[in-house]
Amino acid sequence: MRRFLAGFAVVGLAVVGWGGLARAAVPRLLPDHDVMGVYRISQPGRADQTWRVRYQAASRMLRAVSVAGQATGVTVLLDLASGSAHVVVPQMHAVVAVPGLSGLINKVLDENGAHFTPLGQARIAGHACTRYLVLKRKGDGTACITQGGVVLAATGKDDRGSMSVTALQVADAPQPPGDFVLPEGYSSISLPPQMLAQLLGG
Repeated sequence: MRRFLAGFAVVGLAVVGWGGLARAAVPRLLPDHDVMGVYRISQPGRADQTWRVRYQAASRMLRAVSVAGQATGVTVLLDLASGSAHVVVPQMHAVVAVPGLSGLINKVLDENGAHFTPLGQARIAGHACTRYLVLKRKGDGTACITQGGVVLAATGKDDRGSMSVTALQVADAPQPPGDFVLPEGYSSISLPPQMLAQLLGG
């Protein structure tokens, strides 16, 4: 389930969950501006999911709302600075904290041992990006990233399976800080990891 949550971080981290980005290959590990987009997440044997993702550069906050798929209506809030994560479930009028994500984000950001090979230029969702082959000890994948550090597409695989993330729409636009706070009046609850993973479709 935590690996599935890492899939959302590709917009904010400019990496795929199976390897970090070498600083020499890509100038930034985080986008240098506010951005919003619609992304499709695909995993073999599972129905595709579509998420509306927004990122605020000043606070390093990422908000992902499921708009199609098993998790429709669920919101994930990631604080990439602290590593905290919360899942907002409107159907239950509840907020679920996801512990231990900070360690996962640190692993994603760690570029040690990663090897990046440029594969040329591409255009995805109307934006230019550089394609890379990503090789790392525990997995490999590809990524297509803009000059500003926004991931437009990423694939990855390891011994636990594979995943791909593709931008369907992307736009540079200021993101209001108030849109990245937890809703008031919601109950804080705990869910077993398996139940949370099922809720997210991961």
